[in-house]
Amino acid sequence: MNTAEISDEEWMAWRGFRRLAEVITGRIVRDISDATGLSGPDFMILMALIRDPHGALLQRDLLEYLEWDKSRLSHQLSRMASRELVQRSRNNSAGISVSITETGRQLLATARPVHAKSVRRNFLDKLTPEDVNALIAITGRLRQSERGFIK
Repeated sequence: MNTAEISDEEWMAWRGFRRLAEVITGRIVRDISDATGLSGPDFMILMALIRDPHGALLQRDLLEYLEWDKSRLSHQLSRMASRELVQRSRNNSAGISVSITETGRQLLATARPVHAKSVRRNFLDKLTPEDVNALIAITGRLRQSERGFIK
């Protein structure tokens, strides 16, 4: 088979994966938003920041982690800063530092158990232990990208 050709089964796998990811992610984001007002991108950024011991990352490191367009990240951070979820500051030669605020920490603390409960209800409870192991193996292979390992 020509590598450019995609079989009917392969299209079914691709469409199923895309649709499933969209639906489940949408349900989880809706639960978080209903409970906290945070959007999906808000939650992703706050989770990335909280992983750092100081709750801060350089904007370029956040950009690399998220693999977003520079403009998208900049606009998202501006919206979040206007709601006092994050703070940006120039860090001399290092660039722009993005840090989580106390408001961001409080909302994230509320969102994290909602997120976990929603992931369990909408995803994990539907899988067997064998399914989970298979997904770990599959996603491990898929996370390899041309740009390196996707975290």
